[in-house]
Amino acid sequence: MMVKKFLTFLGLGLCLVHAFGVQASSQPDAEKDGIQAVKNWAKKKVVEGEKQFKASGYKRQGSPDFWGQQIIYQIQVDRFNNGDLSNDGQNLEDHQKRELQSSDLWNILSYRHGGDLKGILQRLDYIADLGVTTLWLTPVFKHNGSYHGYCTTDFTQVDPGFGTNEELRQLVGEAHKRGLKVVLDVVVNHMCDPKTTYSRPPRHHQCANDLSGKNWSGASGGSSNQGELAFSEDFFGPLKSQHFFNRCGANSTEDMQGTGPAAVYGDFVATMFDFDTRNHDFQEIFTELHKYWISYADVDGFRMDAAKHITEDFVAYFNTQIRAYANSIGKHNFFIIGEVAGPSDWIGRRLGKMFSNPDNPNDHGHVPSTLTQRLWDLKDIYLKTPVNKYPGLNAAYDFAHSGTARAVLAGERPPSAVEDYFGSQYFNDLAAQNDYRLSWVLLEIHDWPRFAAKHKTSMAKSLLGLSYLAFAQGSPVVYYGQEQGFNGDCHFDKIQAGKAGPHIQEECKGGYSHELFRQDMFLGGMSRLGSTVKEINDLAYIGKSQGQHQGGWKSDPFLHRGHELYRSARRFLHIRKSCAALSYGRTQFRWLEAKNQDGVLAFSRTDEFGKEALVVLNTSWFAQGLPEVSVNDGSNG
Repeated sequence: MMVKKFLTFLGLGLCLVHAFGVQASSQPDAEKDGIQAVKNWAKKKVVEGEKQFKASGYKRQGSPDFWGQQIIYQIQVDRFNNGDLSNDGQNLEDHQKRELQSSDLWNILSYRHGGDLKGILQRLDYIADLGVTTLWLTPVFKHNGSYHGYCTTDFTQVDPGFGTNEELRQLVGEAHKRGLKVVLDVVVNHMCDPKTTYSRPPRHHQCANDLSGKNWSGASGGSSNQGELAFSEDFFGPLKSQHFFNRCGANSTEDMQGTGPAAVYGDFVATMFDFDTRNHDFQEIFTELHKYWISYADVDGFRMDAAKHITEDFVAYFNTQIRAYANSIGKHNFFIIGEVAGPSDWIGRRLGKMFSNPDNPNDHGHVPSTLTQRLWDLKDIYLKTPVNKYPGLNAAYDFAHSGTARAVLAGERPPSAVEDYFGSQYFNDLAAQNDYRLSWVLLEIHDWPRFAAKHKTSMAKSLLGLSYLAFAQGSPVVYYGQEQGFNGDCHFDKIQAGKAGPHIQEECKGGYSHELFRQDMFLGGMSRLGSTVKEINDLAYIGKSQGQHQGGWKSDPFLHRGHELYRSARRFLHIRKSCAALSYGRTQFRWLEAKNQDGVLAFSRTDEFGKEALVVLNTSWFAQGLPEVSVNDGSNG
C-alpha cells in the first residue's frame, strides 16, 4: 500500500499499470485501462483459479460419460435453506431495508429470505438420499439485491448474501464427495446496474433491426440508432465499454416474448443492459470469466440463462471454448444447457450442430452468416474435443414436451398428445441437432406455477407428476420442494404482515406471481406456502423470519421423508438409476386411451441390448382397465 502511494506521489501510477499489467486480484476498467488489459487480466484470473483450487485440498472431478443419465434437482438459492444467519443483511434492496423496520411488509414475497450456500451444504445428504445426481443452482454471482439473482453486477464474486467464493468451492467439493454434480446458472444476456443510464437515448426498434440485419448478413459494426450509456462509478470495470452493449433500449413484454429483432438486441428492462454478444472482444473476456469458475470451484456444467436472447455465434464461441478448457483440466464432457423459450428453429440454431455441418460450416440450413463465419474460426477446436464434436449447446430445455406432459397429467389434454409431440416437427428439429436424451424435461420450474397449483390437496396428482418425470425420456428436473408437494398456495390466516395483509392476499389470489412459484423450504422462511402433504402444509406462514431449524437434516420438518409422496419419488428415482432402459432407453408408445381427457398413458423404453421397461400411468381420477400389451422377453418393467 505504501509503495502504491509513493509511486502515485511521484506521478508513476500509470507506469505501474502499463509496465506490469493489471494484477489478477484487482479488476481493470475497460474504459481506463483498455480492452487488451482486461483480456490479459481475465486470462490470469483463470490461472489464478487453478492455483487456488490446487491449494484447497479438493480433487478435480471428472465428467459423466453420458449426461442423459443424470437426474436434476433445481434449487432457488434464496428460498431453499438458510444456513448462515450472519449474511442475511447483506446486499438487500432499499425497500426491504425500509419495510423490515416496520410491521407492514408490503413486498415480503419478493424480499430476500435468507437462503444461502451453507444452507444447501447442510442438506446435501438429503438431496443425495432422494436419488438425484445433479444440482442446478440459480445464479449465485453478485447481483443487484433481487432475491432471484438474475441481475448480475459482478461475474467474479459470489453474492455476499449467498456466501463467499470459498463457500461455493466447498459446496461443489462436498457435493462431489456424495456423487453429485453441480451446474451453475449463468446470466449471459445482460448485466445490471441501477445507477447507469442512457446519456443519449436509442431509437429502439430501428436499432434492433439494424443489428439483426448485420448479424444475418455477416457485417460487423453497430448502428447509428444505438444510444450511449453513462456508466456509474460502481459499474463492473472489466465490461465497462460502450462496445460491449447493444444499447437499443428497454424492451416491452411483447418484445421479450416475441421472435423479432428486439428479443435479441433490446434490454430486458431498464437497468438490465443487453450485451453485444457479436463483439469478439466481449466473447473472449466473458468466456474467460466463466472459465474461472471451472478452474476455481470445479463446477461440472453451466445453464445459459436466456439463451434465446443472445446471438448464435456467441453460443458457438462460449460452448466451444468452455468445453475445450474444461477438457484440458480433466472434464472431458463438460455440460452446457441453454434456456431457449421459443420456436424450434430458434432452439435448433443454438443447439448441437446448429443447423450446420460441423465439418463444413458452409453446408448449413437457415442460419445467420455471422454464425457460419464464427464456426470456421472454431472448427478445429470443437472437432478435437473427445465427446462433443459440435459447436452448440449440449442440450436445451424441451419446454414443448414439458408443457404437453404437464397438461396431460393434469387431465387437460388426452394422453395421445404426448405421442403426437414425439412425431412433431418441433421434436424432429431438436433431435436432428443433438441427442434428444440430453434434453431436460420438467413439470415445474422457477418461471412456471407449481404442478400441484391446480390440485392443491391432491397428493395423487403430485405423485403422478413425479412418476412421469422419473420414467420419461430426457433428463428429469425435480424442482426443489416438488418431492414435498409444494403447491404455491397462500394461507390467508397465516399472514402476519401488518397493514399489508390484504395486499398480499390479492397478490396470492392471482396465482401467477413468480414469487408463488418460489416458496421457502426452511423453517425460518418468510414465505412458507402450501403443500399437498399435510405435514408440510401445516408449516405455512407469511411474515418476518422466525429463526432457523436447530438440529440435523433428518429432524428438519421441511425434509419429511415418511410420507407417501417422498417415499414414492425416492423409489422411482432410484429405479430409474438402476435400470438402463429407463435411464437412456428409446421410447415407444404402447397404448393411449382417453375419455374426457382422462385416461391411460403406456410406453416402453428399450436399451441398446433390447431390454425393455414398460411404464403405465393412469391420468384419470378413476381406476382404468388395461388391454394385453406385448413387450420383449426379459422386460424389467
